[in-house]
Amino acid sequence: MPYGPPPGDGNPYASGGSYGAPPPPPPGYGYPSPPPPPGPPPGYGHPAAPPPPGYGYPTAPPPPGYGYPTAPPPQQPYGVQPPPDGYGYGYPPPPMDGTTCRFCGGYPAVDATVRGHQGMIVLYRMLRMTGPFCRTCGTATVRDMSARTLVQGWWSPVSWLLTPITLLLNLGPHNKFKQLPPPAPGSHGPQLNPGAPLARRPHIAMLLAPVSLVLVVVLAATGALGPTKDDDPVAGPLPGPSQSTVPPSPSPTFTLPPYTPAPLPTPTFTLPSYTPPADDPADAAKVGDCLHNDGSDTDPKMAVLPCTDAKAEYKVVYKYTGTSDKESCKKQPKANSTYWVKHPLLPSLDYVLCLRAVNS
Repeated sequence: MPYGPPPGDGNPYASGGSYGAPPPPPPGYGYPSPPPPPGPPPGYGHPAAPPPPGYGYPTAPPPPGYGYPTAPPPQQPYGVQPPPDGYGYGYPPPPMDGTTCRFCGGYPAVDATVRGHQGMIVLYRMLRMTGPFCRTCGTATVRDMSARTLVQGWWSPVSWLLTPITLLLNLGPHNKFKQLPPPAPGSHGPQLNPGAPLARRPHIAMLLAPVSLVLVVVLAATGALGPTKDDDPVAGPLPGPSQSTVPPSPSPTFTLPPYTPAPLPTPTFTLPSYTPPADDPADAAKVGDCLHNDGSDTDPKMAVLPCTDAKAEYKVVYKYTGTSDKESCKKQPKANSTYWVKHPLLPSLDYVLCLRAVNS
């Protein structure tokens, strides 16, 4: 209760008296103070001391949009998400390798190459566009490039073969795009317009061009496009009121004079006489044998002797067969002389002896 007598009882210190309000009583003096009303503790409202959750009177929830300009979206768990209508399985998660469509940025996407062809009378040009493509943009690319190929791809001599091959190659990317699910909503930008299928476009009529050409060639080869017998003015019946029978003209006859071919001369040739050279005693020489020259340096006549013989002059260090190149002995550091034999008709009998003087 308040300190002092109630106001209005003649107390000069009471509220509304002539002397003003009395000073406040010291803390704890008189009756105890009433408990504070429910609410936050002292210091509530200070930025550094927020009230505990649920303390004080309950507050009404803020209106939508109150607070930050836009509320952050709820955190979605990673993995397959449910579709917007809640039916079936959701779209696959974003690719880890960043494979997205080159046109719209959507996923899933697949790498593929779509091809086209243009014939230019004498020359031709091969076109191609590489992915990755999503299902929508890939289907639009295949239909557009195939339609252009049907119209522009027949106008060179080689294009009659390359145009069907190009159209068949586009079937592979088309099957890849058909196996993809539609792009995930919200993951792509503006997409290419697939348009009508190729079978429902007027470009498909250009497939009749090669068929028509083959038909014309076949008809021209069989004579179906030429004049008939009735239209031929020479072979047809002669106009006139009457027809006369023309006797057949006699067939010319001629006889070829007899022809007797002259006898051909018999070719005669004589092989030159050949006397094989006498066997050289050095033919049987082998590595380690000793030789003696019974001739001169310009006309040597080698004979094989034992190395213990006093007439031995050279010792065979190495023997090369099938060659008469005397320069071969330069590969043998111990050899200081060379003896070679060249056969006139059989090079396989040639040989070279790398010699070293016995006294050296």
